Amino acid sequence: MAHAEQEQQEQSQSSYRWVILAVAFVMVFMMVGTRSTLGVFLKTIVRDLGWDRGTISMVIAVNIWLSGLLQPFTGYVMDRYGAKWLFATSTALFGCGVGLMSLTNTVGYLLGIYGIVLALATAGASIALTNTLVVQWFPAHRRGFALGINNAGSALGQLALVYVSALLLQASGWRQSHIYLGVAIVVLTVPMALLVPRRLQIARRSSGAQAQPRVSAPLETQRWSDALHSAPLWQINAGYFVCGMTISLYYTHLIPFVTDRGFSVEAAASAFGLLSICSAIGAMLSGTASDYLGRKNIMALAYLVRAGAFFVLLLWRHELALYVFAILGGLSWLATPTSVMALTGEVYGMRHLATLGGVSLLVHQLGGGASVWLAGWLYDTTGSYDISFTLAAVALLGAALVSYVIAERRYSVRHVATA
Repeated sequence: MAHAEQEQQEQSQSSYRWVILAVAFVMVFMMVGTRSTLGVFLKTIVRDLGWDRGTISMVIAVNIWLSGLLQPFTGYVMDRYGAKWLFATSTALFGCGVGLMSLTNTVGYLLGIYGIVLALATAGASIALTNTLVVQWFPAHRRGFALGINNAGSALGQLALVYVSALLLQASGWRQSHIYLGVAIVVLTVPMALLVPRRLQIARRSSGAQAQPRVSAPLETQRWSDALHSAPLWQINAGYFVCGMTISLYYTHLIPFVTDRGFSVEAAASAFGLLSICSAIGAMLSGTASDYLGRKNIMALAYLVRAGAFFVLLLWRHELALYVFAILGGLSWLATPTSVMALTGEVYGMRHLATLGGVSLLVHQLGGGASVWLAGWLYDTTGSYDISFTLAAVALLGAALVSYVIAERRYSVRHVATA
């Protein structure tokens, strides 16, 4: 009788993993999607308030840096206490912060709301933490697929909310648009976050891992700080630093870059929409492919393809280049977070995964903040984004090489278990 009850409980918990995936999907849809709308509002805010692009880029950079610096801390909180109240509090704060953006009149106010409040909220409900939750609930052979779905949520959120924000901007202006977005975030994400079980141990049992002998990865540690002394973590993070550089660069400055080159706003919006669609496809394909072809191979390929996308945009001054960039950049954009989180878990184990994922996102955000600020400063100095986009393309080639030489077969528990 006890065995039957345990089996029924395990089956119920196994089914609940899809609820967890839905929670993660909605959270990244709304939060990453909303963050991506800043490019829609950038020129209007700059013109309305009389600022330059370097000023607002610096505020964006502070947001990215601070949210990154807080990632190891929020990851530790999730490892220690679980995700439920961390996610619920952070999504509520994020929605309120977005709404308060509507009252912006000074740089100091924007720095306080966008640079600090939204950074705190983002750190507590980041895509790294939702990916961690997904990894903990899904078994290894389905992990890449599940992560692909979760990461596709950010692309679909970007696609939908950038389009909706453009309509809201035309109809209501940027201030009223932020109120609508803030309300939508609170109404949709907070109830979903409350569906996450309070204790992490429940999630771990649901993966079915207890039914098989546990195999430890060669680099699995009792203390998360011990992982900082091993090469694979920094190889993963070196590529992820460049990932942050390039992602933040084009979701903040792509639309201004394109329109500055003489292309229409409609063409820029169409290319951005295509990029988002391809990002969702890329997330799904890369997640599944990494289950079979290896995580580091997919990471290296993604960085290489993204480098090609930047070179196309820089060297081919034709409207068609926008769409080629959108396809290549989109397919490679969300191919990396899936493999980064899956490989980190398989090399270092699940005990401190949220904390180590936080370290990775910290590195990612440092790169992102630097590139956003530098691009804004270089634009104000030179009147062009060409240097920024060229540096991004070259850095991506280095990221591809560093990722390819990761010794995955030596350190991943997937390969150790089958050896």
